[in-house]
Amino acid sequence: MDIHNKEFKRSFRGYNEDEIDEFLDQVVNDYEKLYRENDKLKEEVERSKKDIDQYQRLEKNLQDTLLVAQRTAEEVISTARENAAELKENTARECQNMHHEAEMAAKRRIDEAVNKVRDIVAEYDRLVREKDQFLKKLRVTMESELAILNHAIDGFPNIVQEEDPNPEQEKGPEEMEQPKEVASEDTVSMEKTSDTGKDGEAKEE
Repeated sequence: MDIHNKEFKRSFRGYNEDEIDEFLDQVVNDYEKLYRENDKLKEEVERSKKDIDQYQRLEKNLQDTLLVAQRTAEEVISTARENAAELKENTARECQNMHHEAEMAAKRRIDEAVNKVRDIVAEYDRLVREKDQFLKKLRVTMESELAILNHAIDGFPNIVQEEDPNPEQEKGPEEMEQPKEVASEDTVSMEKTSDTGKDGEAKEE
């Protein structure tokens, strides 16, 4: 508008007013076009600046995110390594404890088996000793009974040698009754011996 409304002073033999107005109109049109293009370019520049600022902010956010992600990954890796080492140590400790417990259990079982074998051997020895004592007592009892039987047999009279073919004719009444007394004495002796053997057996028992 300033160019369009510009007025020039008139002078003698000056320029043609129509040509000047036409030229000014062309200048105004070109200037207006350039001005609008300049405004448009300014707007585009401002928009570009805003986009660049936004992209820079996005880039910074991405960089910060990458840094955080990197630190997080490093922390996760470090924590995982620590947990793996701790888990490995705990597993080794548990395996060692299980091995120790297994050894202790095996030792207890072996000790229990040894004690059972020892008890069985002791019980066997006791039974053998009791058997030997019983057999010895039985032998002593049998020997005592055998001695009693032998003594009783030796105390019997030899009837074959002392027998007389005619005892009633040669011997008197007193002599006829004597064998009965002897027999009765032998019977009493045998009974006493038998009682003594029973008493001895009872004492031994």
